[in-house]
Amino acid sequence: MRINPLLMFFLLLWSTTLMSQVMGKVEDANGTALPFVNIYIEGTYLGTTSNDDGKYELNLNIKGDYIIVFKFLGFKTLKRNITIKEFPYSLDAVMTEEKISLEEVKINAKDNPANRIIRQTIANRKRNLEKIRAFKADFYSKGLIRIKNAHEKILGQDIGDLGGGLDSTRTGILYLSETLSKIHFERPDKLKEEIVASKVAGNDSGFSFNNATDVDFNFYNNTIEIESDMVSPISDFAFNYYRYELDGIFYDDFGNLINKVKVIPKRENDRVFSGMIYIVEDQWSLYALELNTTGQQSQIEAVDTILLKQNFKYSQNDAHWVLLSQSIDFAYGIFGIKGDGRFTAVFSNYEFNPKFEAKEFSRELLSFTEEANKKDSTFWNTIRPVPLTSEEFVDYSKKDSIQIVRKSKKYLDSIDAKSNRFNPTNLLFGYNYQNSYKDWNLGFSSLLSSIGFNTVQGFTGNLDVFYRKDYDEFRRYLGLRTSMDYGFEDQRLRISGSATFKFNNVSRPFLTLSGGVRTEQFNESQPISPFINTISTLFFEDNYMKLYDRYFLELSYSHEWFNGFRWFSTISYE
Repeated sequence: MRINPLLMFFLLLWSTTLMSQVMGKVEDANGTALPFVNIYIEGTYLGTTSNDDGKYELNLNIKGDYIIVFKFLGFKTLKRNITIKEFPYSLDAVMTEEKISLEEVKINAKDNPANRIIRQTIANRKRNLEKIRAFKADFYSKGLIRIKNAHEKILGQDIGDLGGGLDSTRTGILYLSETLSKIHFERPDKLKEEIVASKVAGNDSGFSFNNATDVDFNFYNNTIEIESDMVSPISDFAFNYYRYELDGIFYDDFGNLINKVKVIPKRENDRVFSGMIYIVEDQWSLYALELNTTGQQSQIEAVDTILLKQNFKYSQNDAHWVLLSQSIDFAYGIFGIKGDGRFTAVFSNYEFNPKFEAKEFSRELLSFTEEANKKDSTFWNTIRPVPLTSEEFVDYSKKDSIQIVRKSKKYLDSIDAKSNRFNPTNLLFGYNYQNSYKDWNLGFSSLLSSIGFNTVQGFTGNLDVFYRKDYDEFRRYLGLRTSMDYGFEDQRLRISGSATFKFNNVSRPFLTLSGGVRTEQFNESQPISPFINTISTLFFEDNYMKLYDRYFLELSYSHEWFNGFRWFSTISYE
């Protein structure tokens, strides 16, 4: 399918101007776009970041006077006073580079100034960690994974065009998604996240896997879990793992002196970072960080490199620095396939030290609101804090268009016509007939794999006939199954059946009615494998499986009350 670039451009322009309230582009003095610039309203936690094209959108809906702050590492913080009389309001910004120098620092050969800064920061680490007792916040994340020069087959399997993500060079976006959630936190480790919106390119029923719970990287902790526990550059034992150099100083817009400290690992293969951390003098708080690690250091084999950036904002009302934005850039390589990606996160609308109810936190860490994955483009254009790049907009449009085609009756029937062809070998290995458009299938199991032997029935053969009807994206379904088991020694056919209904895919409640007669082990957990017992009985004359005929009628129900706790109930007549 061809996507007209000019049409995509005008659609992108139209959707942006229609829905955004304050928008613009951030550049340096040379006209180069600046990505990942923090833009927020002074005195609030309402903010966003610029995308890879330097473009941003700040969602405001009240006219009036505002001070818009542009903050970016290596550049002077820029403040713009604006008066909004009508929406949308256009505001471009040009940022100038910050002068970072060592001229004001007195270097003593006996005392590394960076060590003094780090020691003070370590001494205040726990105080900064515990300063925020509890908070609520809005969380937005965008995940993008690209693939380069993809093979046509992996391990002998044809991978196709990966849902329309590959161009003629087999390069493109492998995964694109967005998440909008509300997070609640209380020290020391209580965290709850409710996802209110989730979007995946090319899957209108998909749930994105980028959420706040998985990217909770607090460098005030001694270790940061990125697959393995990584040592923080300001941990209590950091001097065992790192060396430090003062790279320069500058002043922020509040007049705070900011120390730029270079982090150098002592040993290359430790679980450590390298790069820069920015520390506020006297407060000994994190101002920002730009830290690298490798796949070997983080023990993620498929990853080559990881770059983690965090930017903090000072709140005069709350008297502490809070995380405003975070990005994780990475490059990967596996099975000869290479690519890169980025996960961008924006935290906004903080509320500190709220009074949580006693039942606020439970074992359920992550939940979804109803129809979280069904938000339309109008919703996302209104609420999205980081605008889409042209590349991302085209990927959404292309994959969503392809999905419409691939969900059509004509396309699904053509796929089914090929996969539903009956072959005589299906009599031995099983058969499944699929109607993808109406979401049902039926079939029977393999006769060959069901052949066995036990001392009650002699040689046995089993045939299962099944039917399943799916109803919607919440994975509601009705499943019917009949099992016929024949014993050649006792010349007896035993028949049983079941009907199962699944109500939703959130708490996953199942209701099952079953009945009939079948051979079962006296131990209802069925600990002995029929195949192993067949081999043992036929070749070694050792029978371990004790069987009886079970006549039964049974009604069972199960329901997940919260993450990790599932309730089961069964009523049966035998």
